[in-house]
Amino acid sequence: MKILIYHIGSLGDTLITVPALWVVRETFPDAHITMLTNERSEQSLIQACDILNGSGLVDDYILYPVGNFVEIARLLIQLRIRKFDSLIYLIRAYADDRRIRRDKLFFKLAGIKQSIGMQGICKQPQKSPGNSMSTVPHMADTFLARLAADGLNTPLPGQGRVDINVGEREQENIRQWLMNQPDDGGRGWFALSLGSKMPCKIWPYERYLAISQHLIGEYDLWPVVFGGLEDRSLGQKLVQELGRGYVPAGVLGIRDSIAAMERCLLYIGNDTGTMHMAVASGIRCIALFSSRDFPGLWYPYGDDHIVLRSQIDCEGCKLERCIERKNECLNMIGVEEVYNGCEQMITSLKK
Repeated sequence: MKILIYHIGSLGDTLITVPALWVVRETFPDAHITMLTNERSEQSLIQACDILNGSGLVDDYILYPVGNFVEIARLLIQLRIRKFDSLIYLIRAYADDRRIRRDKLFFKLAGIKQSIGMQGICKQPQKSPGNSMSTVPHMADTFLARLAADGLNTPLPGQGRVDINVGEREQENIRQWLMNQPDDGGRGWFALSLGSKMPCKIWPYERYLAISQHLIGEYDLWPVVFGGLEDRSLGQKLVQELGRGYVPAGVLGIRDSIAAMERCLLYIGNDTGTMHMAVASGIRCIALFSSRDFPGLWYPYGDDHIVLRSQIDCEGCKLERCIERKNECLNMIGVEEVYNGCEQMITSLKK
C-alpha cells in the first residue's frame, strides 16, 4: 500500500502532527509512506525531513515549490505516475477554508481516490466580544479528531505519542559534541529558549537571566540554551554572564538537540518550535505565552506542563510584532511567577 501524507510547515507545525503520524504508521504498519511538503528555501527554516528522518514515520519525501504553476503541473504528473492508494490530509485548515475544495480537486486529478483527514474539520474559533477567550482543543488533537472521523483508532485528547525515535545515533553525536565543551561537573541541566521569529512572543532577556541565576543559586543547575542560529549570540551572552552553561543553538541539528534535551530536567521558554522539541524529548515545560491567540491551541502537548498566559483586553490580536502596547501581555508574567513554577516542577521531579 502506498500512502501520501500532505503536510506543510516548519518546525513546530511538523512536531504537532507527530501524534497523527504515529496513528497513521500504527494503522498501516506495512505501507510505504511518502510525505508531500513544500520546499523551504530559506536556510533558517526547517524541512520536515530534518525532523522525521530516522523516526520510522515517513519513508520518503516529495518537495514542491510554492506558487510555480509549471512545477505544480509536473508534481501532478509525478503523483499520477506513483499511483498512491490513499491521501492523509494533515494541513492546518478550518471548515470554511476554500483551500480544502481546491486540494480535493487537485488530489482527485492526481488519481488518489481515497482521502483521510478531510472530514471532521472544525470551524475557526471566534473571540466573543467582552469575554475572555475560551480554551480550545490543541492543534495536534484536531488532527487526531479528523483521523477518527474517517474511522482510524486514535488516542484520547492530550494522550498522543510525541516522540520521534531519537536514539543511540543522536546520543553518540551529543557525546562527541560534549568532548569540546567545558565540564558540567555532573550538574543537572535545564533547557532554555530565549528567542522567537515573532517579536511579540519574546519574554525579556533580563528575566531569563534572573530565573537562571535563581536556579543556579538554589539548585546548582546547568543552563543549556537551544534554538536556531539567530538565537546563538544571545545564548552566548547569557552563558557568559552566568559563568556556566552550553549553547547548542545553531550548532546541533534538530534530532541531536532533542537528544540533548532528554538530559534536561525541564524546559523554560517562549512559545516556539523549540518548545515543541522539548515536548518531543519527553521533558516537562514551563512555557511563557503571549495572548495573541486562543489558549490551548499551541500549548506544549500532553499533561504536567505549566503554561503562563495573561488575560488582557486585547487578547486574540494575532499580531507578530506588538508596537503599540509593547508586549504588555507577555510582560505581565513576572520572574517570581516563573520561578515558582520551576520550584514546583523540580520538587515534583524529586519525589
